[in-house]
Amino acid sequence: MNTNSSISIYVILCLIAMTLLSNTCNKELAIDNITQAPERVEADTVYANVYKVLDGKWKGIFKIFEDQDLSQKNENQLQSISLENLKKPTLKLTNSIAVEQEYISESPYFQTVTIKDTYEENGEQKTVVSKGVNKVQNGEMWCVVRKPNETVIHQGSSVASDETDVETIIWQSKQLEPLKVEYFHESVKANTYEIIGYGYYEGDDYNLMPKLWFYGRYERQE
Repeated sequence: MNTNSSISIYVILCLIAMTLLSNTCNKELAIDNITQAPERVEADTVYANVYKVLDGKWKGIFKIFEDQDLSQKNENQLQSISLENLKKPTLKLTNSIAVEQEYISESPYFQTVTIKDTYEENGEQKTVVSKGVNKVQNGEMWCVVRKPNETVIHQGSSVASDETDVETIIWQSKQLEPLKVEYFHESVKANTYEIIGYGYYEGDDYNLMPKLWFYGRYERQE
């Protein structure tokens, strides 16, 4: 084997090793990492700028409702939720949270968010500040919010745009032991966006419709 051939084989092997190392490092980056942007892979490109419409400051109210009369679970209804779900007469408003958010896209695939929640607890006003990211990692969409007492992770399962320029992301998480299942539709327009969703938590009956429902509406700030 001549010297040039040896050099060529060595270069090829080095490139392969670097590629494998890069892919391995990216896959090992924890999903709950909110400080380091994942390295981009080819599968990410379909989601380029998917979060861009959220960039800026927002204010609104996030409401929590409790259903006083649970019926048997209907999977079809739970996959196509809308404002109609919140018109059920047995829903009782249990809490309202004043929310301020600021989204900043650091790249087409990595967006930071700061969330300020203000609400009443035991007759006193309480404010909680959380940090998080919306990101694309290894071809999947993720929303990670680090609260003072927990880290909340949702995976984005689909994105859709309609003729009215509303972009919708479906966020969901599922943990059965202990029970914690959440599902949200996040629909974004130019100056407003809405969140509609539900949750199951420890002690709930997962064979019934959800006890807790959520609705948030936010307006863009100048």
